[in-house]
Amino acid sequence: MKKITLTIAGVLTIFLVLGIIIQTKKYYDNTYVSSKAYTKAPAVVAKREITKDDAGNTIKGSYSYNYHFNFVTTNGTVKKISFELSGENIKPFKDNEFLEAEISNTRVVYGPTTINKNNVPKALLNKVIRNNP
Repeated sequence: MKKITLTIAGVLTIFLVLGIIIQTKKYYDNTYVSSKAYTKAPAVVAKREITKDDAGNTIKGSYSYNYHFNFVTTNGTVKKISFELSGENIKPFKDNEFLEAEISNTRVVYGPTTINKNNVPKALLNKVIRNNP
């Protein structure tokens, strides 16, 4: 009886560990694995706001611009991702300028950086413009 109980406990432990590993991999892939994507800054410059931390407290000397981008990935998929540009001497993106970033399914991993319209792949340019009026 003791051997059966230990065997069952061992099998359950193995399944638990495998489940944790699988969930961790899914989280990592969804949050940090990125691909190149393109978007266009809105026609109206974002409003400058005082930066707040996660608890809602203001951060002295820091300002933010909040954006809601429609990124177009290199395979043509459109992903809606919010982005906060913040810092002490931060400047907003210029209206209608083209941007490039590395994005995951849930966040901007690197960027966005300003690029020339000619640097947006021709196959994606119309889709970037259509999805960012």
